Amino acid sequence: MLHFLEIEGFTTQSGSTQDIKLSYEVFGQPLHSAPIVLVNHALTGNSEVAGEEGWWSDLIGDHKCIDTQKYTVLAFNIPGNGYDGFVIENYKDFVAGDIARIFLKGLQQLEIPILHAIIGGSLGGGLAWEMAVLNPKITKHLIPVASDWKSTDWLIANCQIQEQILVNSKEPVHDARMHAMLCYRTPESFKARFQRSTNEELQVFNVESWLMHHGKKLQERFQLSAYKLMNQLLKTIDVTRNGETGFEQLAASDTQIHIVGVNSDLFFTAEENKETYRRFAQGNSNVTYGEIQSVHGHDAFLIEFKQLEKLLRPIFSQNGITTHRKVLKFGGKSLANGEGLNQVLKIIQDGVANKERFVVVLSARGKATDELESLLELATEGKPFEQALQKFVAYQENGFGIGIQQEVQRIEQLLQGVSLTGDYSGKIKDELLSFGELISAKVVTALLQKSGITAEWVDSRGLIKTDDSFTNAEVDEAVSKENIIRYFHDLDENVVPIVTGFIASNELGETTTLVRNGTNYSAALLANFLDAKELVNYTHVDGIFTANPDFVADAKLIDTISYEEANELANFGATILHAKTIIPLIEKNIPLRIKNTFNAKSEGTLIGPKTEKGGIRSLSVLEDVALINLEGRGLLGKVGIDARIFGVLGRNNINVGIISQGSSERGIGLVVDAKKAKRAKRLLDEEFETDYSAKDVNRITVTNDVAVISIVGLDLGTFHKPFNALAKNQVTPLLFNNTISGKNVSLVVRNADLHKALNVIHGQIFGVAKRINLAIFGHGTVGGTLIDQILKSQSSIVERKGIDLRIFGVANSKKVLLNKNGVTADWNEKLTKRGVSYTVEDVVDFAKANHLENVIAIDNTASEDFVANYELLIKEGFDLVSSNKIANTLGFDFYEATRRNLERNQKKYLYETNVGAGLPLIDTIQLLHLSGENITRIKGVFSGSLSYIFNTFSENEVPFSKVVSEAMEKGFTEPDPREDLSGNDVGRKLLILARELDLQNEFSEIQIQNLIPEALQSVSKEVFLSQLDSLDAQFSDIKSKQEENHVLRYVGDLHGDLQKDKGILEVKLISVPKESALGQITGSDSIIEIFTESYGEKPLVIQGAGAGAAVTARGVFGDILRVAEKL
Repeated sequence: MLHFLEIEGFTTQSGSTQDIKLSYEVFGQPLHSAPIVLVNHALTGNSEVAGEEGWWSDLIGDHKCIDTQKYTVLAFNIPGNGYDGFVIENYKDFVAGDIARIFLKGLQQLEIPILHAIIGGSLGGGLAWEMAVLNPKITKHLIPVASDWKSTDWLIANCQIQEQILVNSKEPVHDARMHAMLCYRTPESFKARFQRSTNEELQVFNVESWLMHHGKKLQERFQLSAYKLMNQLLKTIDVTRNGETGFEQLAASDTQIHIVGVNSDLFFTAEENKETYRRFAQGNSNVTYGEIQSVHGHDAFLIEFKQLEKLLRPIFSQNGITTHRKVLKFGGKSLANGEGLNQVLKIIQDGVANKERFVVVLSARGKATDELESLLELATEGKPFEQALQKFVAYQENGFGIGIQQEVQRIEQLLQGVSLTGDYSGKIKDELLSFGELISAKVVTALLQKSGITAEWVDSRGLIKTDDSFTNAEVDEAVSKENIIRYFHDLDENVVPIVTGFIASNELGETTTLVRNGTNYSAALLANFLDAKELVNYTHVDGIFTANPDFVADAKLIDTISYEEANELANFGATILHAKTIIPLIEKNIPLRIKNTFNAKSEGTLIGPKTEKGGIRSLSVLEDVALINLEGRGLLGKVGIDARIFGVLGRNNINVGIISQGSSERGIGLVVDAKKAKRAKRLLDEEFETDYSAKDVNRITVTNDVAVISIVGLDLGTFHKPFNALAKNQVTPLLFNNTISGKNVSLVVRNADLHKALNVIHGQIFGVAKRINLAIFGHGTVGGTLIDQILKSQSSIVERKGIDLRIFGVANSKKVLLNKNGVTADWNEKLTKRGVSYTVEDVVDFAKANHLENVIAIDNTASEDFVANYELLIKEGFDLVSSNKIANTLGFDFYEATRRNLERNQKKYLYETNVGAGLPLIDTIQLLHLSGENITRIKGVFSGSLSYIFNTFSENEVPFSKVVSEAMEKGFTEPDPREDLSGNDVGRKLLILARELDLQNEFSEIQIQNLIPEALQSVSKEVFLSQLDSLDAQFSDIKSKQEENHVLRYVGDLHGDLQKDKGILEVKLISVPKESALGQITGSDSIIEIFTESYGEKPLVIQGAGAGAAVTARGVFGDILRVAEKL
């Protein structure tokens, strides 16, 4: 019976407004008396979904899949479908989203806030998607059948053809239907049905007759306007037309999404449905994908009712528990006494309370397996094992009051037998180790039962069958699958099965074990055989990280990776995964989520189908390995060498991890288990004994204390970045290997370099803030200001440049403050209270001990003694930044030796502030000189201190001594102003520039005018300052003898033939016109004129602040960032 709703003034997304008559039918229980299922009809369907004439009556009705004895079934007619007499002529004004909005308004008028389910096939499924995205809370279950959330290009193209037929054909509905049937079915379907048979009466192929019949049948009951509208709606399904927000909200909601595809569907292809499933599965486990297997194509959802019912039955079972189980696997650390075991019990109890169905698979508790192996070794060696066994039993019992006497007695019997014989077989070992899992399952089952949970202990030896390969058995999947399906089929759905992992049995019922850590494999097999919804692996970590957080503090949790990527990680040593675990899950497309038992808030890592994120990258580490190198010139080009190596090692059960071969001088490097390295060398020595005597093999060596770093997912084309960074941090890989795909790279490094290497590589390939570790020597006015500037700018530099500056050391001449995580704003106070005496070697050793990467030493001293440490710092991997001019003005031999040391160790040394404080002077001269520009002269005011003194003295009628005193008070001069007035500072700056031009001048060759009378040059600072006014007359006289409109400037002048080995360097006080470049500067500015052949008489002028702690510190800061960006 049709019912009607009026929706007045409805405005479509195109802006068209009209009144809508919305009709519907109700089947089963009265509205609001039972859970409501909304059924959306397909293109040629209507609201009559059940009953004798119902188009989906095989699925909906009394005691059917959607049982009308238990549910209220509601079905709207799409306004304009013609079934209720309501017609829409302006069909182009409507899109699928408009109909979804109309249906939602209908639900509002019926006062239905939430549905049990929305189900729809084809167009109806598209409308279901549209409704759920518009209101993600409207339904508990979303079931799109043979549909998708968007119209694909293929579908849109076919709808366009339909449109053309409907507009242009003489029999539009008839002809359009004939074409549509080709899309609804498949070539295989036609072949199976018609076999090229003919209709003798009509003299046509039966397929032609069949198409015409369907065309005529629809033409008789369907209006043209209705078909045009339905075709328009089918063409316009797109839940993202207004953005991704609704889609994302649906993905994040509690809605259970059940996607049903058809493997042969040409309209809404199975691959499109799977891609939708994968998209949701990345972030939400509440999505399933089921597939109808049929040759009938799109129409299979109207034909294959048994298959569809099997897929839908779990959703409509009235007990609220879904048929598809999850498999929950708990590891040994999760099951350890205390917090771990308590959390495991809570997770299971919460799942039962939420009516979830799951299977629990358990590892041995705590370190039970290791302890049982230790007991076995004690017995083998004839040593007493009783005390260790008591300790094992005490831990497992833990005062729970759960009897494990039977298991303990058997353990003791086995150990006594081994103790008598002094040996054991794989069979004995497997049986002994099995008690770890058996006791674990027994204890957890009993504890759950005590808490009121109906739990059942399941011995997996009765389910999983293997061959006779003890300690590493192969599973007979066919038999095991049959056993598991039969057992769980008969298991009461209210029972929580607690299954032992890792263990199985052979055909004779003898205990076998899977590979070590095989509980993951056991869980994966169960998930596969039971078509599990998801496998959740509970461990002691939050999931899979970009690197081991124990090594790399900046390691990031990977939220989603593909099966393939997870398999690579497992192969390259990621201990959280077992490679065999992934394979059974791939077969059934079952997601694996790795979660932390101890951190309920973490969503963990979801492993599923391949994502579109472009692949993940992660660092894996293999430790406890050794590197064997086989060297010999005579082996070059010899056939069969590799086979001999692998043959002798393989026969002796020694696995080779990675291998790398040289070419010019034959060399083979291979990685083996460290415990087997000596034996491997002995075997290789024996194998190549004759090659030694023939001198084809020079030597075979073993390098211990090494580790393998594998970069999974790194394109080899970008490997130069981390490799160069390793070199700059003085980490030299001992061996290098890449896979055929070029997407995985492995390096062997020394254990001492492992921590640093991981952090360096991680920073390079993951784009996390690159950590730069600074040691600052000297914290006076410049050094102290620099430290404060760095600390203040840390966060903004991380954000802008991706550089994380950490000052790990602050030192003066006596004490050092060290902190591997970086000093804080109270560094000065801590240095005073906690600073310790030191040598530079101590700072170097601290950096090594804490594996600090990207280290830079900053010299803010004015000490010649400290410069002597440069060689050590460079050799130990430090880059240098310095405001100390002395290193660049010592003897030319030292100058050149420092440059050679820098080149040899690939280190940087920047010192821009040596000359122009914060001015880019050295950089400019280096660029000009590097480009081949011939610099002919450099002249200027280099000292900000003397610039201020003579600017002020020239412009004001004040005594010279007073100007000097003011400069001291303002911090423009050194504490002893004679260091400025002597001219030596300017001389050093000029010499630095000369050496940048490859001139070989020495400091002694500079002609310097010392402004201090000889009598005051060697007296104490106090005496000098007390007699400062004795300079007034001298400088007053110089000032008065100037030409008009002239001012005094103290300049440095580099000239002469600068293409030769040496130039002329002069430092002197001169008088220059006020309007000249040198005469116009004010305050403490510096100005430098650079004359070149290209510029001629018009010099390149660089001018700016030339003095002050803040300016100089900022210049040093700039040099630090320039070095950091190159690391």
